[in-house]
Amino acid sequence: MKYISYFFIAIASALLVILLSLSSCSPNHKTTTSQPMVIKDQPQTNQQTADATVKIHNFKFEPANLAIGVGKTVQFINVDEEPHTATATDGTFNSKALDTNQTWNYTATKPGTYPYICSIHPFMKGTLTVTPQKN
Repeated sequence: MKYISYFFIAIASALLVILLSLSSCSPNHKTTTSQPMVIKDQPQTNQQTADATVKIHNFKFEPANLAIGVGKTVQFINVDEEPHTATATDGTFNSKALDTNQTWNYTATKPGTYPYICSIHPFMKGTLTVTPQKN
């Protein structure tokens, strides 16, 4: 009789562990989306009209080289299934991670040539050239 009670206690303990494990695996039905982070001194919204667009597609920036004028806005849109960023190698801009179909806008403030990469996939490269006169 003593061993039968140990057997039932072991079965009850195993069931309890299984139930607790399964309850922690239940899907979270709350979905949260975060907006891409924008550089503090250049507040942008995704509703702003863009003067140019860079599409992130097949692990490439299209077009890879883009020229815009100071004060013009470029919109980056990720159409890949994987998250990507548009991150200037000198730190001038950083979109943070963009999920599928998310966009991020950057308004150029200073002339220059700005190479950028996807910080998640550094083999992805592009160049933004900002000209002094508005294009």
